[in-house]
Amino acid sequence: MTEEPKGQEPENKTGGNYRETDFADHGVYVEGDYINNREQPRPEAAPLWRELQRKLIGWLDRDQYAASCIRKKLLEAVKREVTTRLQDSLHQNELEMNLYLELPMEESKGAVERDQRQKVIPLPPQTSAMEVFERPDVKGRLLILGEPGSGKTTTLLRLAEDLVRQAEQNNAAPIPIIFELSAWKNDQQPLDKWLVAQLKDNYSIDEKISQQWLENHQLLPLLDGLDELGIAGQRLCVTKINQFFKQDIQRRGVVCCRLEEYQQGRVKLRKLNGAYCLQSPKDIHIQNYLQRLDKQELWQVLSSDAQMRQLADKPLFLNVMVTAYQGQPITNKAQLWSAYVEERLKLPLDQQKYPKGVPYGDEHTRHWLTYIARQLVADSTTEFLIENMQLYWLNKGGERLAFRLISGLILGLILGLILGLILGLILGLIYGLILGLIYGLFLENFKYYELTAEAFIINWYGVKYGLTYGLILGLIYGLIYGLIYGLILGLIYGLILGLIYGLIYGLIFGLSSGLIYGLIYGLRTEIKAKVQPNQGIKESFKKTFIIPLFAFPAWALIYPLFFIVTGANLDLTSALTMGLLIGLVSALASGGQDWIPHLTLRLILWQRGAIPWNYARFLSYAAQRRLIQQVGGRYRFLHDALRQHFVGNKPVPPPLIEGSKNTGLGYILLGFSLFVFIILSSSIYRVDSGLKSTVVPVVQSGDVVLTDRVTRNWRKFHHGDVIHFRVTKNLAKQGFNGKKYIMMRIVALPGETFAIKQGEVY
Repeated sequence: MTEEPKGQEPENKTGGNYRETDFADHGVYVEGDYINNREQPRPEAAPLWRELQRKLIGWLDRDQYAASCIRKKLLEAVKREVTTRLQDSLHQNELEMNLYLELPMEESKGAVERDQRQKVIPLPPQTSAMEVFERPDVKGRLLILGEPGSGKTTTLLRLAEDLVRQAEQNNAAPIPIIFELSAWKNDQQPLDKWLVAQLKDNYSIDEKISQQWLENHQLLPLLDGLDELGIAGQRLCVTKINQFFKQDIQRRGVVCCRLEEYQQGRVKLRKLNGAYCLQSPKDIHIQNYLQRLDKQELWQVLSSDAQMRQLADKPLFLNVMVTAYQGQPITNKAQLWSAYVEERLKLPLDQQKYPKGVPYGDEHTRHWLTYIARQLVADSTTEFLIENMQLYWLNKGGERLAFRLISGLILGLILGLILGLILGLILGLIYGLILGLIYGLFLENFKYYELTAEAFIINWYGVKYGLTYGLILGLIYGLIYGLIYGLILGLIYGLILGLIYGLIYGLIFGLSSGLIYGLIYGLRTEIKAKVQPNQGIKESFKKTFIIPLFAFPAWALIYPLFFIVTGANLDLTSALTMGLLIGLVSALASGGQDWIPHLTLRLILWQRGAIPWNYARFLSYAAQRRLIQQVGGRYRFLHDALRQHFVGNKPVPPPLIEGSKNTGLGYILLGFSLFVFIILSSSIYRVDSGLKSTVVPVVQSGDVVLTDRVTRNWRKFHHGDVIHFRVTKNLAKQGFNGKKYIMMRIVALPGETFAIKQGEVY
């Protein structure tokens, strides 16, 4: 397919299926048939009421406006990824290949398996995948086949580049998205659901928007790496792909697979219309290619060395030879890749980035890349993200025990500081460490976990939706929490009074939590491509500080409602303390649950020597050496063959997935600890100057008092016991007025007679 010359007017397309989506001169989102009206005169200014009407329509169509903005950002992210990967590709210098196209005819079966005979059409070496993709007999449903190293993925990237250019020029054209089928884990998951989930994971696209785009043919999936699923997984995936294209005849897409694995799978892609096949280049193609690169001496070597000539049949290995060959004979793939790695590590570095010279030794570089390669093979994936490092990478035994202890202690210290606001610092730290260790030792698991952190921006539509959803959810959970808390308080104040207080507290807590959730939900972006290393953890860390900025003032304003409902004296210090407490808890629950285990994992792996301390810096160094490829915050080896070279011949064990240990006991201990915490938090308080006490100097203002709120209902009182009680209306009539609470010592019990002489009790 040839590019349209600059300055040439595009062809008018009316009456067809083309739709144009854009913004009018005044910023209003419009949609209609694609009609070229550049030569039409600019309309005159509209009356004021029409201008207001247009603004109103634009406001009502804000969902479409938002979707259009997301489309633009997604297209930019895809273009950046495709451009970066093509620039780093080992097939950067294009080599002419033997090409042919398989099309169905009558009474036979071939690569796309129809009840028809296969028609094989030789193609000129310059034929691009885009030209084949747009053929009337292919209709945008294409299979790319070839041997390992033949340039399948590079062909797919060049096709994506052409499709991106087309989408930039026409808003009606679909956005091409490259999906790695190695990430397809659930054999029973429909392909459209998997595509939506991948868009959510990789680009943070809302699932509803992704689903709508798929239904409206605004996305064009390019599926790479079908052969990486294994024969059994490949067959199941092919079945799902056939179902996907069968559901909608207008759907278009491309699948990329190795030829040998595809033939071994037997189950064919029946719903694709053609197979674009890449074959080994001819001698004349190789000779012309090396001549263009001024590498004629390498052609002389290939002509006289049969083993090197056999390797050169694969365009990938031929490109590697151009870089790695230094006069020494290369007889196999291992020698070829060793020479390539050695040559890349010798190249000079950017002095501005590395003023002190080479930051890592060659052995360390090989060791750390080997570790990444083996983990990628174990996880059956091709891309590596720092934030997606898994806990099951830790060895069983000492490393996992160390992780449980360290993460539990870190969590315990943070909880201790939070609880210290209620129970006092010493008691809070002790109780927090107990809770943290219970969680770490009994409830921590080593399963697959994928971080889905989102960045924060102002999204007022999200705020409105979040407030509505959060308040409804808060009402439900507030009632549940209120009933549970009320039953516990019933042990202290009696069942009826406990339920009343519990429901009041629960509703206030639930509704206020829903309010905070709504604000947080509105402060997020719909798309945030991972353009920085470890971006997910960084966003989680930012959440740890951003969320308290909303939770603290919200709860500081809401907490006085407790005093208003209960009739207690308003305490400004308690309100600020509770606001700080809720802010810290919400920060820990939202961001801390991501970065605490991540940092603990990296600390242990660094101590083992499996990874460097500054992982992002090392990966950028490896990318500059062209050993791996960096696209934003995602990394991959330049080719699967290079990754396999680092893996070596030693078998890769499967992931050591491990669940929680003694989960039942852990929940029992947590439940008991929660019960003790509620009792302690309602029993320990600081005596203030407003408390009238008749036991001074035994109890003075500022003292911390522990009250018995549980067993007091069942045990007997004795002489000398100090009691703390609330002044009721009847007591106020008897002279106990002016104070809400009074603390006194028992001098006599019911039925006893006593006398007071000169301040002494007899």
